[in-house]
Amino acid sequence: MKKKSDGKETDETKKKKWFLPVIIIISTVIIGGVIVFGFTSGKAQAFMKNLSEEKVVETTVPLEEFLINLTSEEGKKEQFLKIELSVYSEEKDSQEVIVTKTPQIRNAVINVLRKQTPETVFGEDQELIALKQELISQINKSLGKSLISDIFITNIIMQ
Repeated sequence: MKKKSDGKETDETKKKKWFLPVIIIISTVIIGGVIVFGFTSGKAQAFMKNLSEEKVVETTVPLEEFLINLTSEEGKKEQFLKIELSVYSEEKDSQEVIVTKTPQIRNAVINVLRKQTPETVFGEDQELIALKQELISQINKSLGKSLISDIFITNIIMQ
């Protein structure tokens, strides 16, 4: 009798050993099918297309040159700054806004630069970086939104 019961147990354990891997394989195939269907359905393709279309639009707009009197210390000769700038933006349709708001941008630049001294314009790198940050801040303030992300100095002469 023991042999029969032992034989039945071995048959049952064999069935149990095959049952678990079969369930794992079937569930893996079902999950894989759901994932593949999700990626190939129209909604997923439309979502992926929108992600690829939302590329960063980089715009660099050169401004006309500025000729500005720098603040001078008493007793020193008046000095002039001739500078050309380009403004950089990553916003969509920023070029149109920059072109239409050029007078406001120029006004902001002039107001910042006329307060500068030759030492702050041609001083250390940190001073130039601070000057560029102030220009960006004042331009964005005059535009009413944070449109400009960088400024490039393309030409600079002091006389």
